[in-house]
Amino acid sequence: MIQKQTVGSSTILYLLGITILIGTFAQNLFLPILTDMQQTFHASAFAINLTVSVFTLMLAVMQLVYGPLVDRLGRRRVLLPALLLFVAASIGCAYAPSLAYLLFFRALQGIGFAAIPIATATVIGDLFEGAKRAEAMGTYQMMLGLGPALGPLLGGWLGGLGGHPVIFLFLAVSSLILFGANAWLLPETRPSGLLATKKEGRPFASILTHPVGGAIIFIAFAQMFTYYSFLVFLPVQATHSFGLDPNEIGVLFLCISIVFIASSKMSRLLLKRFRLERALLMTAIANAAATVLFMLLANISLTALIFGSMAYVLTLGIGMPLHTTLLSEAFLNERATAIGYYNFVRYIGMAAGPVIGAFLFKLGDSWLEFGFAGLFIAVSAWVGWILFHTASNVVRPGQ
Repeated sequence: MIQKQTVGSSTILYLLGITILIGTFAQNLFLPILTDMQQTFHASAFAINLTVSVFTLMLAVMQLVYGPLVDRLGRRRVLLPALLLFVAASIGCAYAPSLAYLLFFRALQGIGFAAIPIATATVIGDLFEGAKRAEAMGTYQMMLGLGPALGPLLGGWLGGLGGHPVIFLFLAVSSLILFGANAWLLPETRPSGLLATKKEGRPFASILTHPVGGAIIFIAFAQMFTYYSFLVFLPVQATHSFGLDPNEIGVLFLCISIVFIASSKMSRLLLKRFRLERALLMTAIANAAATVLFMLLANISLTALIFGSMAYVLTLGIGMPLHTTLLSEAFLNERATAIGYYNFVRYIGMAAGPVIGAFLFKLGDSWLEFGFAGLFIAVSAWVGWILFHTASNVVRPGQ
């Protein structure tokens, strides 16, 4: 049952945004000192990289667990214990005496963090409606985008102060403060009567076969597959073809992050003229075209590479808030479950993109890698168009 709010929806939105931002720092805050950690724990490069992999694995798998739990038990009852687990695991990471202990606590940290993106996106879906929901999801996406931009910079500074213990203690203290703020300010927003209307059986199948769920999951997988192929390809291309050093590549990624963050707030402009499902398909088609444009420009010059990168990230950022907005509109009674499955599929796309992209690059350079990716996104948009137009009930903002 929705509790009475003691503060405004905007305050809750930014509280959730800061919460997700701190959580995303767990993914990248310690990356600048990863080689130092390798020496500290006397580990191989493969072994120390497991600290990233085990966190990501737990993050992906737990999406399938937390989604139904958030729908059944409520947003607060899942988010708050998960935050406490994240705090405890961060302290464990700071004082881990060996790599084995560090991997164990990184797994717990991933389990704790995994509830945050589901719960926060679900609360936003509960509190806002129509175009305001899309705008709020844009703010949420903006905070997500800040993590990769600020995390390595902040992590390098914190790591210089005292190595990985300082980084993980920073995560523990900041998360504990956010636990207190959420416990005090965050209302329970789960709609009343949810259990009475909840579907039993195979929720993933019901979401995937729903026209909205199927379209968004297909498009999200294609776009995350391409995005992480792009993230791996870009620094290699910038170094080998145009001679950029690591600092210059860092500036390039910072600029890309700024464009992505700014574009995530632009989706609300589309919704002033177009229905939600049409705006989604338009942004997916534009992103497919921008992917092909990037393919054409990547080898011409550094200026062309930068322009193609900005166009690609711009079209991706505009469309991303529409995904969770549409899911929130379509799955009132299974909102968190739908977002959980959506996140899981996105993470699978993130993992598959660099591997398959590298294979395609070996076969046919960037032309094959991003030509395939652009076609993949275009096909996903086409499938989405078919699903929307064969459905008897198309979702619209505010319904």
